[in-house]
Amino acid sequence: MGRPYTGFDTVAPGKRAGFETFIDLLEAHFGLWNNGTFGVRKKRGKSSYSVHATGRAGDLSWRGAPYRGPGNYEAACKMMDFLAANADALHVEAIFDYYPAPYGRGWKCDRAAWQVYSKKAFSGAPSGDWVHVEVSNAKADDAQYYIDTMKRLLGDPPVAVKPAPAKATPKAPPGKKPWYQVGSKGAGVKKVQEIVGAKPVDGSYGPKTAAAVKAWQAEHDQHVDGIWGPGSDKHAKNCDCKPAEPAPEPISSVKIGDDKKAAPKFTETIKRGSRGEHVKPVQEKVGAKQDGWFGPGTERRVMNWQEANGLKADGIVGPKTFAAMFG
Repeated sequence: MGRPYTGFDTVAPGKRAGFETFIDLLEAHFGLWNNGTFGVRKKRGKSSYSVHATGRAGDLSWRGAPYRGPGNYEAACKMMDFLAANADALHVEAIFDYYPAPYGRGWKCDRAAWQVYSKKAFSGAPSGDWVHVEVSNAKADDAQYYIDTMKRLLGDPPVAVKPAPAKATPKAPPGKKPWYQVGSKGAGVKKVQEIVGAKPVDGSYGPKTAAAVKAWQAEHDQHVDGIWGPGSDKHAKNCDCKPAEPAPEPISSVKIGDDKKAAPKFTETIKRGSRGEHVKPVQEKVGAKQDGWFGPGTERRVMNWQEANGLKADGIVGPKTFAAMFG
C-alpha cells in the first residue's frame, strides 16, 4: 500500500507557492505548459469541488503550435514517468493522463500504480492533450523545497525559475467589522472559536482556528477563505449554527463493505433536508457527524463517497447508492 490519497479537502484562499513553483519547474524541464492550476470550481459535469480548488492541482498540456507545448505525447509520458518514479520525494498524490483510449489512465499514491480505466472516470478522455497532477499538503506552500528537490533530481532547469511568491496575508478592508484572521487575538476570537468548534478556545487565531473556520464556512455554504468577516458573523447570528463536522477520512479509506454491522433496510430516498434515525447509518458510512440531519456537510461527504465508489455523485441516497453502501 502507498500513502493515503487526500483529494479535495478544503478550498484554498488562493494559489499556493510550493505547488506553483513545482508546476513552473515541470514546464521548464519537460517543455509542457501550464494549462491551469488554482480555481474554485466544480468538477466537469459533477456537483463536487475539483481538487483545483485546494491549490494542490494543475494541468500541464503538451499541445503544440500555436501553443507552447512540444506537440508530442512522448514528452508528456517522459514527465509522467518521472513524477511516478519520484512521487514520494515530490509528494505527488495523483497523475491523470487523458490521452489513451478508451478512458484515459491514472496513477494514485494509495495504490502506487497506474490503472487504465475501463469506464469513464473524467471528462476529456480519451484524446485530451494534458496531464493533471496533484500533490499533498505537505509542501504545497514551500517553494524552496521544490526548487531544492527538483535540482537534486534533475539538475538546474534550462531556464531559471524563481520561487512563486507566498500569498500575502489579507488586510481588513476599511469599515469591515468584525474581521478576524490568522494573527488576531482577543475575546472576539474566543467567540469565533466557540462557534466553529476550534480547540483550544484560547483567543489566538492560528492555523487550527483558520482550518475550523473554513470547515464551518463550507458546512454553512459560506465563502470559504478561513477569515471571519461580516458575512460569516451575520450568518452565525441568524442561524441555529452548530460547530462544523470534523474533516472526513481520506476517500481511499472509505470502501464498500467495510463494516460488519447488520445492514439497515431502505425505506425512502435520503437527501438534503432529511431528518431522523434512518439518516444516521448513512452518516456513519460516509464519516459525517451522526446527528440524524442530512445537511450540506453530510451531502458533501455522500458525494465524495459516491465518486470514490463509481456512482453518480449527486449527494442523494436512493436505492442504488443505499444498496452499494449496505448490500
